[in-house]
Amino acid sequence: MNWINGFELLCYCITVMLLTDAIIHKRWTELRLFCSAALAGFILELLAVRVTGIYHYSPDFFIDLGFEPYQFPFFGGLMWGGLTVSGLRVSRKLHLGKLLTALFTGWLIVSMDMLLDVAAIRLDGGFWVWEGRPITLDVNCHMFMSVIWVNFLGYLFETPAVVYFFLKAEEKADKRSIGKLILQTLLIGLGGVAVVGAASGLSLFLNDMTDEWFACVAYLFLWTLILCGMMVQAVRQKLSFGISIKQNWTTLVFWGAIYGYCLVALWRLGIIQTLPVYGVFALCVTVFTLLLSCKSNKEPLPAR
Repeated sequence: MNWINGFELLCYCITVMLLTDAIIHKRWTELRLFCSAALAGFILELLAVRVTGIYHYSPDFFIDLGFEPYQFPFFGGLMWGGLTVSGLRVSRKLHLGKLLTALFTGWLIVSMDMLLDVAAIRLDGGFWVWEGRPITLDVNCHMFMSVIWVNFLGYLFETPAVVYFFLKAEEKADKRSIGKLILQTLLIGLGGVAVVGAASGLSLFLNDMTDEWFACVAYLFLWTLILCGMMVQAVRQKLSFGISIKQNWTTLVFWGAIYGYCLVALWRLGIIQTLPVYGVFALCVTVFTLLLSCKSNKEPLPAR
C-alpha cells in the first residue's frame, strides 16, 4: 500500500474512533462541532481547488468528491472536523477564555500541519501539488519547504472562527430546540467559510502587493503571539499538570497517530536528517501536543 492510501485509511479509522467515542459518551456538542468544521472544510477545499487554481489533489485517493482536476479527497473534509474537535479538547483544558481557546485550537492544528504538509507534497508524487512551486527545502518569504505560507495562515482563520462561533453559541444551547441546533450548526460552518473567504482574499491581495511577504510575516507573528498568550495565561492561572491516559486515550491516539505518521514520513524522506533543527521542532510540537492531550481535566465538552 502506498503512503497516500495508508494515510487516507488512517484518517478514516481515527475519525470513526473519535465519533464513536463522542456518541458513546453522549457528547452531542462534539458532534455538532464536528459537523460545523467538516462542512466548512468541504466547502472551502472544493472552492479552493476550483477557484484559486493554486493547487490540485492527487487522483490516487480511494474516495474523491468532484471531478479531476478539481477533485478533493473525502477524508479531508472529515479530518477538518476531527482535528477541530480534538484540538478543542486539548485547548479547553487550559481555561484560556473563548478567543484564546479558539486561537490555540487553530495553533495546535497548524503546528501539526507544518509537519504533515512538508511530507505530504513529497510522498508518492504528492498528496497534492502546488502549481508552479518547486520542491525544495528552502525557507523564505515565498514558501516553507515548498509549502506556501497562505496555506498555514488559512488554518489560523478557519479553525478559530468555527471554534469561536461554536463556543459563543454554546452559551445558549440549552434553550434551543433540535431544529434550531441543526440550523446553528450549519450557520457556524458557513460562518467559518465566510471568515476564511474574506481573510484569505485579503491575504492573497496583500501577498501580491508585497511579493508574498505578507502571509509569511503575518503567520509567524500570529503563531508566536498565540503561543506566548497561551503560556502567559497558563502561568497566571498556575495550572496543574496531572496525566490521565485512561481519561484521554482517544484524544491521545488521534494526535499520536497523525504525528507518528508525520515523523516516520519525514525520517523516511531524509528531511529530519538533512535539517536537524527542523527535526527538533517536529519533536517539540509532537511532545507538547501529546502531553497536553493526556492532561487531567474534566470532560472537554459536556453532554447536552
